[in-house]
Amino acid sequence: MTTPGKADLDATYEHLITLWTSGVRDYHTMLSDYLTANSIFVAVIGLIVSRESLPLSFTVLIVLLCVFGVLLCLQMAIVLGRLSGQNALWEWRLSGIELDPAWQKEKLVTSLRLLHETRQPIEDRRNEPRVFEPNWAFRRHRQWWAHRAVSFPWFFGSVYSLLLVWSLTKLMNA
Repeated sequence: MTTPGKADLDATYEHLITLWTSGVRDYHTMLSDYLTANSIFVAVIGLIVSRESLPLSFTVLIVLLCVFGVLLCLQMAIVLGRLSGQNALWEWRLSGIELDPAWQKEKLVTSLRLLHETRQPIEDRRNEPRVFEPNWAFRRHRQWWAHRAVSFPWFFGSVYSLLLVWSLTKLMNA
């Protein structure tokens, strides 16, 4: 029989797991959407730039697309950073529940933290193989350049900035 405190702990854990998994899904969906939008912007700019003679109106269009692209990168960094922070909050709350002495169930977030932060293997005698070793991606996951909320906006922002400088130079020389 469960005590009221234990039942509350179980319910809270279930709600937080749902929020966390939904947040991870939403993060990846948003990332995919932003990557698609940025790829389309860069492809359109590339098609325009590849023309042999570039009319002034197309150069102005490149400037506008680059400005919108930079704004899209800023929005991407903010939204993905917010979702990432929100997911980290749910992880933190879940970890707190798992550290509670009353918690006797599987410690999913604690195991995940062992892999990510301390790079310790996870052992489970019920599974085969019994030990899950962290791979290269787990070891690099927490480094700044591996964060998609940082690296993708910087990459696309750099592309847009270079094309913006190129098109503004072309406009000034025209």
